[in-house]
Amino acid sequence: MAGVNKAIILGRLGQNPEISYTQSGLAVCKFSLATSRKQKNGQEVTQWHRCTAFDKAGELISKYVSKGDMLYIEGEITYGQYEKDGITRYTTDIIVREFNFISSGGARQGQNTQQGGGYQGNQSGYQPNNAPSQGNQGPNSNNFQGQTNPGMTGGQDSIPDDDIPF
Repeated sequence: MAGVNKAIILGRLGQNPEISYTQSGLAVCKFSLATSRKQKNGQEVTQWHRCTAFDKAGELISKYVSKGDMLYIEGEITYGQYEKDGITRYTTDIIVREFNFISSGGARQGQNTQQGGGYQGNQSGYQPNNAPSQGNQGPNSNNFQGQTNPGMTGGQDSIPDDDIPF
């Protein structure tokens, strides 16, 4: 029996997304989302969630959201570790598979606008236009609702309209 690894988060960005590109041109967007709740004693408790979005999803997130904006994501929880100054440190990240823009900018915050059509991933992995198919090539699954994109493989390969009104 296969397991399920899924995180669903609706939160606000703590800082502007940081985008970088691999040597092969794959976009990697890193950002953190804050979720808050009030305890019985009235104190507000905030949890921070480290998130990573790949390829077109990462480019869209970095382009259309900024610090304070609300974003809905669904993704896979991943764990890692690294060593710094002789100390082993552990990380927990969410690899974004789907997202929806909820709000943007000061005037729109809290309006539940859900614009942007969203992003929905599949399990095929990224496939550049000129590369032969080699199966899943990493955590960056891609599948968009909208126009066809010949640079992707598997499922309904399409992208949302980039002309998102904010």
